[in-house]
Amino acid sequence: MGAIEQAAERIARRTGGTASAWRPRVGVMLAAGVLLALAPARANPLTEVPGARPPAAEAEAPPARDEAAERDEAGAVNPSANAIIRSLAPFADGNPGRPAAPVAVSPADGGPSLRVDPARSVDLTVFFAYDSARLTPEARIQLEPLGQALQARELSGHGFLIAGHTDAAGGLGYNRRLSLARARAVKAHLVETYGIDPRRLRIHGWGPVRPKDPSQPFARINRRVEVSLIAPARSGALRFILPASEQTCGNDALGDPRRQVPLDLDDFGVAPTPLPCSE
Repeated sequence: MGAIEQAAERIARRTGGTASAWRPRVGVMLAAGVLLALAPARANPLTEVPGARPPAAEAEAPPARDEAAERDEAGAVNPSANAIIRSLAPFADGNPGRPAAPVAVSPADGGPSLRVDPARSVDLTVFFAYDSARLTPEARIQLEPLGQALQARELSGHGFLIAGHTDAAGGLGYNRRLSLARARAVKAHLVETYGIDPRRLRIHGWGPVRPKDPSQPFARINRRVEVSLIAPARSGALRFILPASEQTCGNDALGDPRRQVPLDLDDFGVAPTPLPCSE
């Protein structure tokens, strides 16, 4: 008698049924057991032995430490507060090398989608501890011009997206999570140290997908924090009102009248620049 017949006979005696009725079911159960036995075992993350991670998980590991690059980042100096204001303010010239069309973003902070003006953004170096979102003492110094700029009258009525970027070293998922955590740390520092209204700041983690130098995806220049002006909505309360001119000379005593109207999205390409003082 085969194994299936023997198993069917035992079950029939226990249940009071017939062996012929149980024989097909026993065959199916035995076949399923064989398939499970031959299937590759999956690691349980709660009981996985350290150092025995599957190859796929290695893509989530942090990149190798580069101490020379870390020294460069620690010593980097960011633009001054005035330079940041000129790059971010909606009435400034912005960054001429960047596209003017607003970019749609769905920030990873759980808030609503928005659009940013890439022509009004600035890249900053912020030195974090290795494999961490912890701000170093050098990072706090590097963020000082940004904190001062966001306190300035020219930017005080506007919102900004703080986005973290990495190079291509390390796994995609790892870099995205780390870049978001670092953007969150920058926002928390600006709120706590400089009193910036947290509602003005949104955060996102791009990871390595938007390198500053696409031809060198592993280059240090791609590791940065990008601050961008949030474009106003076409409807609703969020509309950027340009501040009155600070000039007090000659025919500009009453301020530049172009700055007394709200800017809608289509106005970004023709935003006014300061009028020259007449002699």
